[in-house]
Amino acid sequence: MIEVSGRLYPVEVRYRPIEEESEAIKNAQGTLPKRNDRKTDRDLVEAIVGAADELCREGPGDVLVFLPGEREICDAAEALRKHYPPHTEILTLFARLSAQEQERVFKPSNARRIVLATNFAETSLTVPGIRYVIDTGTARVKRYSYRNKVEQLQIELVSQAAANQRAGRCGCVANGICIRLYDETDFQTRPRFTDPEILRSSLASVILRMKSLHLTAIETFPFIEPPPGRAIADGYQLLGELGAVDDNALAPLGRELARLPLDPRVGRMILAARDHHALKD
Repeated sequence: MIEVSGRLYPVEVRYRPIEEESEAIKNAQGTLPKRNDRKTDRDLVEAIVGAADELCREGPGDVLVFLPGEREICDAAEALRKHYPPHTEILTLFARLSAQEQERVFKPSNARRIVLATNFAETSLTVPGIRYVIDTGTARVKRYSYRNKVEQLQIELVSQAAANQRAGRCGCVANGICIRLYDETDFQTRPRFTDPEILRSSLASVILRMKSLHLTAIETFPFIEPPPGRAIADGYQLLGELGAVDDNALAPLGRELARLPLDPRVGRMILAARDHHALKD
């Protein structure tokens, strides 16, 4: 066990690795095995239940569990509801929930609450009353594939900075405890920071917006972490295929696309639907 200084109160970090998935979790590029590995899923759910039991024995307070996605959240929620008595509230928090369902997380309760959330709860919002955190060490990360020309949401290991941010969620109201379901060596070998989104996204919309605002060329713009030349070339190529740029200058169609708060490919489909009188469809 080690002590980590939290935002207001100290946070104790405990490592409880899942032995069965320790080898699979450390494969190339930090990407987890395919999600048809049901045994790995069961091991993870059992580890979450065991960690929740350990934290509940520490005293009163709500528990926040970080999971990579909706499927993992639903599996863990089902197991926790079967394991705990009815007066323990098991709440979920992910993007597809309605606003009314998400509001349940912020309503005070006399019962102990176990909140299962994605990395949305790392920085975008603060769940009140959290004393304990269970960190599975994974998240869904959006990455653009230059080969397939699509954006993918892959389950990856979180960086050290993200893991520390998660631990800090339980140091806001009192001394907290964070249980990480991986070992300390695993944590130390992870990247210090998460890759900036500009390094893992398609640059077509960035180039389009910069040209519409008459900013300097993306190649010379003083980014803190400049995107690679391959990503810039891919963005120009996509905009050229859409008819948004002509000789690297913004075409009339590109000016229309820049006014739409959408991915350029989606915007191009909408403009084509307008031209073909099929917008309603």
